[in-house]
Amino acid sequence: MNNYQTFKKVAGLFTLSLVITGCTTASNTKSEPWDTKRVLCVAAGGLAGVALDAAANRGSDSGSKAAGALVGAGLGAIFCAPGVVLDGDQDGVIDKNDECPYTPLGTAVNAVGCSLDDDKDGVANTIDQCPNTPIGTEVDETGCEILNDQDGDGVLDEADQCPDTPAGTVVNSIGCDASVAFILEGVFFEYKSSDLTADSKAILNTVAAKLVAADAKVLVAGHTDSIGGSAYNVGLSDQRAASVKQHLISQGVTSDNISSQGFGEDNPIASNETDSGRAQNRRVEMQIQN
Repeated sequence: MNNYQTFKKVAGLFTLSLVITGCTTASNTKSEPWDTKRVLCVAAGGLAGVALDAAANRGSDSGSKAAGALVGAGLGAIFCAPGVVLDGDQDGVIDKNDECPYTPLGTAVNAVGCSLDDDKDGVANTIDQCPNTPIGTEVDETGCEILNDQDGDGVLDEADQCPDTPAGTVVNSIGCDASVAFILEGVFFEYKSSDLTADSKAILNTVAAKLVAADAKVLVAGHTDSIGGSAYNVGLSDQRAASVKQHLISQGVTSDNISSQGFGEDNPIASNETDSGRAQNRRVEMQIQN
């Protein structure tokens, strides 16, 4: 039998299988006149049957090819028949509902067949090495928090009070140049008082969080300008330094890690002959001791 006759025989069997499959489905339901999915399964099965026959029997005749097509079509019809439920990865979620159809055997999955992710960080429990990260935490491929050190000074950003130190700078435990005192910019007090302003407290709250993260030991140093008597300025600067210390302690800094001292007008960083110079001299510094 020539190739044309073989084609006619195989095509005829395909057509018969498709019609029987479609008609059988149509007779069982009024709303679905043609089961497209099952028909496609029959077609795919038939083609697979012919291909397998050709691979296994290079000299097969048209009858053999037709038989292969018929067997493949029949298997396709069976596997796609109504009521047949498939679960390829055996996770308990049938394939038609499985959004992750290739989960490893034994993996615990959710209702749509995907690996569980209890801490909602996007990394499945099966590979999550840090399974309890807080929601919203930036994590790496192992599910652990990404710890950043943008200026590369060895102090993580969460503790770094000076996040832009030049490369090679020797820094202290809060990431600032170890050779200089750290001025608390923006920390001010009420006039002739040691009471912190509201804005100053907000700034110190941020400072406290970084000190806690770094477990830093610090000396809070108070300084004044030269207006007023020396003894008065020493007393005022001491009270202001103590006020900053107490606020930092209230925000979680360990009392053993912090001390305070007032230096009055003895260590100016600008001229006391001008308003701007005196403003610079009225300051609070932190000297990191570890």
